[in-house]
Amino acid sequence: MKNKKTIYQFVLDKSGSMSDCLSGTISGFNEQLKKITELQAQFPEQEFCLSLTTFNDKIAYPFRDLQVQNIPLLSVENYVPSGMTALLDAIGFSIKRIKEVHGESVEENEASVVFVILTDGHENSSRFFDYLQIASQIKELESTGKWNFSFVGADIDAMQTSRMLNIQEQNVMSFSKDDMRKNMMDIGNSLGAYAKSKHEGNIKTGIFDIFEDRDRRKNKE
Repeated sequence: MKNKKTIYQFVLDKSGSMSDCLSGTISGFNEQLKKITELQAQFPEQEFCLSLTTFNDKIAYPFRDLQVQNIPLLSVENYVPSGMTALLDAIGFSIKRIKEVHGESVEENEASVVFVILTDGHENSSRFFDYLQIASQIKELESTGKWNFSFVGADIDAMQTSRMLNIQEQNVMSFSKDDMRKNMMDIGNSLGAYAKSKHEGNIKTGIFDIFEDRDRRKNKE
């Protein structure tokens, strides 16, 4: 298997409205790290390279390109929701950085990208990117077969927002903030299915298709 590296980019909303699901977000994210640690042990031939982007009206990078054993856990000290929602800038700058750092290895089929966006609000403060720019980039990158973009919306119309971003319906989840921890864990399980598929020589395009038997697209209409 040539394509052994998975670049996992998580883009996490840190605007003020995330305060009411603070505990679930923190515990769920940390459960994801635990799951990825297990995946590294289960698939030792693979490499998981993790980055976290958080955003309110500003963009921050708590960690970049770390192996799972080196990643600091999320806590109330390093995850403090406040401010507005610069969703498009967070996505745009994260894509830009991945292309700069990992572009060559992705083009050479030595790595693939799993890019997960989680938000509970709508764009209201980006200054550098707009929907057209982001949607165009996502469409172009996914067409290579090496990039997978997923959108997770908490208490918002995830289908509408994801369409504006050109994210495929099969890669969209919508859920209540009351289920934040559980759904964070589901994202980790989806990454497990992705790693298993990669182990078998394939790169999945539908990262959430293991949940097709559950109603995760309640805002479709």
